[in-house]
Amino acid sequence: MSFTLSLAPCLPSPVPLPPSFSLRNTLLKPTILTRTRHQLFTSSCLAAKAATSPSETAKDVVLETTLTPAYEVVSSFYAAINVHDLSSVTDLIAQDCVYEDLVFSSPFVGRTAILEFFGKFIEATSTDLQFVIDDISKEDSSAVGVSWHLEWKGKNFPFSKGCSFYRLQVIDGKRQIVYGRDCVEPAIKPGDTVLAAIKGVTWLLQKFPQLADQF
Repeated sequence: MSFTLSLAPCLPSPVPLPPSFSLRNTLLKPTILTRTRHQLFTSSCLAAKAATSPSETAKDVVLETTLTPAYEVVSSFYAAINVHDLSSVTDLIAQDCVYEDLVFSSPFVGRTAILEFFGKFIEATSTDLQFVIDDISKEDSSAVGVSWHLEWKGKNFPFSKGCSFYRLQVIDGKRQIVYGRDCVEPAIKPGDTVLAAIKGVTWLLQKFPQLADQF
């Protein structure tokens, strides 16, 4: 994410910060020693506003400094699934969340449908099968990308590599997942056949563009 904004429009000059104000996010783990430029920019703007009109911006300052980071929300989601703690997943998912697992023909819409799906997943597996996060993006407060794989008792599970995307929003003072999409490694890997199929479909659409409305 590019950082193209300037602090000039937000910071009156000069504006001293209140002695009690801290840019530290108290909910972050102690090992996280720095914050992103975007977070620093937002907090600085809030600090300046709080200094000039604290009654109007106090809630914004508190919200910014106490919200759980987006990547921690997503990490908590995987951790709860790993221990089969479905109750902990509930508050992480927005009421009207949409979740797409591309193995299925249609998305799961709403918290109830999503929890039912993961309930079935938990029933079909044991805690020996674990999601292991390989990489997770931490810079954005509203979108998180994850690459992961499954392990069975510490050993790689076959055909289990995946990538996921999550969009989050702040709802009732909590950052929640409002959209998710999972792309999982296929068990059958057609290789170059896929390119031939794409070429064939492209030719078909060029000849009969009206077919695009059927997808």
